Amino acid sequence: MVNATALCLQEPSAKMLTDILLQEIAGLREAGYKVELIETDGFANIILDDYPLPPMYNKQSTILLLRIPISYPNGNPDMFWTAPDLLCADGRTPTNADSLENHLDQQWRKFSWHPQGWNPGTGNLYMYLEFVNYGLVRAGKSNQ
Repeated sequence: MVNATALCLQEPSAKMLTDILLQEIAGLREAGYKVELIETDGFANIILDDYPLPPMYNKQSTILLLRIPISYPNGNPDMFWTAPDLLCADGRTPTNADSLENHLDQQWRKFSWHPQGWNPGTGNLYMYLEFVNYGLVRAGKSNQ
């Protein structure tokens, strides 16, 4: 979990983030996800703790970071990040996930997977999490 004390974590104000995004985050919480929200650098950083992983990884769950533009849903989500120690069960680095980046004062493994055809009229965080799950499965397969 991100060190909230070090970040002076505060729930962002509704004036910066769209009502749609705030409602969808509330929906994730209601659905049982452990969600932190940190607004910084023009992004809503959505952190999902204990996010379940497909069986081809070295652990059952990880911390997941989604960096969503504050203009969401017009600004589409792109890529996702996990704990840096996430590897495939056989020790390989997942496909398109060989970069480590620093966000929110900690290191993250970047999964460079890009959704195609984002539609701001129909796209939502649940659909984006489906894309993340698809990316995790594809990235973990050995025959890329």
